[in-house]
Amino acid sequence: MVVMPFDTTTRSPGTRVALFFAALFVAAAINTAFLPLWFADRGIGPGAIGQILGAAALLRVITGPIWGTLADRLGRRRPVLLGAAIVATLTSLLYLALRDLLPLLLLSVCQASAASALNPLVDSLALALARERRLDYGKVRAVGSAAYMVATAATGWLLTRTGTWIVPILLALAYGGSAAAATTLPSAATPRLAAHPFAGLRLLTQRPFRRIVLASALIQGAHAAYYGFAPLFWRSQGFSDSTIGLLLAEAIIAEVALFAWGRRLVERLGPPGLTACAAAASVLRWGVTAAAPPLSVLAVVQVLHAATFAMQHLSAMLVLSRAIPPERAATAQALHAALGMGAPTGLMMLLSGWVYARWGGLVFLLMAVLGGAALPLASRLPRAVV
Repeated sequence: MVVMPFDTTTRSPGTRVALFFAALFVAAAINTAFLPLWFADRGIGPGAIGQILGAAALLRVITGPIWGTLADRLGRRRPVLLGAAIVATLTSLLYLALRDLLPLLLLSVCQASAASALNPLVDSLALALARERRLDYGKVRAVGSAAYMVATAATGWLLTRTGTWIVPILLALAYGGSAAAATTLPSAATPRLAAHPFAGLRLLTQRPFRRIVLASALIQGAHAAYYGFAPLFWRSQGFSDSTIGLLLAEAIIAEVALFAWGRRLVERLGPPGLTACAAAASVLRWGVTAAAPPLSVLAVVQVLHAATFAMQHLSAMLVLSRAIPPERAATAQALHAALGMGAPTGLMMLLSGWVYARWGGLVFLLMAVLGGAALPLASRLPRAVV
């Protein structure tokens, strides 16, 4: 689990999983931070960008659990991860041929369908290997976050020199790297799940699962305006693409620090404390961002990404690793990703596009309210960790 000691005699599985995380998070950085700028530079307005990103996120609600159930029934994650990464690579290249809203929306949801398999399945694999004491989840996951940080800073620097036309090519290279890394992934001793048409719905009958999904929906969903419109908002304040890349990278530095060195803090707080910190930090972070503060202040609040994202992510991983049997791990991860991230992010992305087009940065006040609404849930989460 997240807090298990790292077995130094089995570094190879950790290295291979870390390489997949790194490639995947480079793709995530480009997708999140710079694809909206690519859309904007092709004449797509904020409302339409919200529709594209929102529709893609909402489709993950359907496709994510399907991928997870498929992996559980096969008892193997690697072939599913490889196939999904190849499709994501090919769809990224197709962006180069499109300019109109409807084709871009359709392509975006196709890419999202493929990409929805990657993060939940590699997370479930990493947690399964951690239970076998073959890797340390936090440190392996930190490699992905570090890759995200480097990718945001480097891509921001590159785009100031090349323009955004190169974004689809970079995205395809990153997903292609994920496909290559998928061929080397280790296997975990996961029992094959007997076919059952309502496996995912059965998970929703478990109270800890329902509560962590709801907490994640509120806190992670409150990142929708950040993922979709922070670069555009900061551009409107006069920040360069290079500065925007550094701001995004700075947030990930804090995230990496928590994943890599925050084990004792995670153990002490447990899911209730982690979720409470994430919800409280959401109120502060998004409230300050809405005020369009000077760069020095914005740089300080970006550090809160360690709380608003990473603490809630770790809280969810702790609950899922404890409450879900191994044979349903991939389904649980995919369902949490769909209902705890995909659906709320998609809905809030659609709303954020509409609000941002009318009131600009005030959309972040809405995010502050949404994230803060998770505070009452924190004390009701299970305390025990693995």
